[in-house]
Amino acid sequence: MEGEGSPSKMFLAGFIANLPGLSAGLSMGFSAILIPQLQDPGAEITATLEQGSWIASLFVIGDLLGCVIGGPLADRFGRRMAILLDCLPLIVGWLLTWQAQCLDHLYIARAITGVGIGAGVPIASMYLREISTPELRGTLTILMPAAANTGNLLMYILGSLLPWRLTTLPGAILPLLPIVLVYFLPETPVWLLARGRKEEAERNLCSLRGMSNSQCQEEMKALEADEEDEKNQDQSLSATVNKLLDRTVLFPMALLVFLFFTQSFSGSNMVSYYTVTILQMANIPLDENLAAILVAAQYVVGYCLSSMFVTRIPRRSLLFGSLALMMIANLGAGIVLFNSKVPVDTSNSNTTEHLSIIDADQLVGLSDIEQASLPLPVPGVMDQVLSMVPVISCIFITFGYACGLGPVPFILFGELFPSSVRGSASSITAFLRSITVFLSIKIFPSLLWLCDIWGSFLSCALVCGVAIGVSFLFVPETKGMDSKQLENIYKRQPKETEEATVGLMSKEPLNSA
Repeated sequence: MEGEGSPSKMFLAGFIANLPGLSAGLSMGFSAILIPQLQDPGAEITATLEQGSWIASLFVIGDLLGCVIGGPLADRFGRRMAILLDCLPLIVGWLLTWQAQCLDHLYIARAITGVGIGAGVPIASMYLREISTPELRGTLTILMPAAANTGNLLMYILGSLLPWRLTTLPGAILPLLPIVLVYFLPETPVWLLARGRKEEAERNLCSLRGMSNSQCQEEMKALEADEEDEKNQDQSLSATVNKLLDRTVLFPMALLVFLFFTQSFSGSNMVSYYTVTILQMANIPLDENLAAILVAAQYVVGYCLSSMFVTRIPRRSLLFGSLALMMIANLGAGIVLFNSKVPVDTSNSNTTEHLSIIDADQLVGLSDIEQASLPLPVPGVMDQVLSMVPVISCIFITFGYACGLGPVPFILFGELFPSSVRGSASSITAFLRSITVFLSIKIFPSLLWLCDIWGSFLSCALVCGVAIGVSFLFVPETKGMDSKQLENIYKRQPKETEEATVGLMSKEPLNSA
């Protein structure tokens, strides 16, 4: 078992490593506050909804490119240097946005910022996985989506108070901090050992753990044994391609892509799209901007709670509980909304009438039709009670998402891939994840048009139900596993150890915290 670790030094390094993610979160919420201001007739730069949609589209293209280069950068130059390199497109993108004089400048700036966001996903996941102990790995990994959602919330708040140009400055300043604080951002021992820098690897390991050299020897020997196994393998390009096509990579990659797809169609989008409408049904009038802030705040609170749950509750249990809660909440909202026959204008669902934002974990869209008054009949007592069901469902959906479905796939993302191809596999998976987010932007309005709001909630309930079955059958329990155990989850085992391997897929390991 690896050392218990020094939480303060590991959390400090993890916090610094996720400062670019906080800037990325600000960028993800930026479209929501930018496009409405560009539609003001007196704006310095004006844009139609169609032109505004390109701001989000080019952002996605940059994100896809960043996902491709992030992992190879981390493998070639090291995790720490890759984090610093990832700060550059974020800084440049935000500064160009700040000084933009026309729409073309904004298009270019958003694409550059997207590169930094996409590259940061595989880089940060590898760094957090390799500096942490089994006991703290889950909590540290949650810093990734938590940082993105916190940045998203901060941008909503800043956007409600300031002109859009001023909201760009925090996004440019935050990526500068890892460069200034690079002394507290040590390179991972795993990468150093792979480059033959044993003494530096041991020094960094002891620093991260807050232990003496003698106390770190057991973990150091385990890391050296893992590295020796890697050296004995063929490192040619064809061998690397074969490794990427091996079941130890393809199986977790397919599983993770499915979980990321589930994130986009689990109901969190429905909450973000129709928060104002549902609150109006319950006779709770709320400003659109305040509603967006409250939705974003629920995710941040949920992630804070999940950071405590993940050290005490198995990953599978968190995921099952999250999906079950969201399925029930989606069912409740769908049934009540079907019976209430809420009039929702879907005539423009396939156009750019919805202002879309790509979030780290979910898509957030706000529509002008949510501002319209709904021609609802005067409610009776039972109608008033039932009108609260969708409101409560929204709370459960956001809470359930942030406590399980949101963080667990990111934890597994940093755990399941073999170290020999971790960079490439992480980049490919991040790329596929971005495609699922992009597709959700295109598919989700069509789903609303076909199924209406009640049918969309019921469809999300179905997705959650299917995800429960898939997760029960295929998601492994990784809480408390050391590096060697993680590497062996999907390897073909001799017949005599097959039963033990099956056990890893369904229950918590003996040495877990």
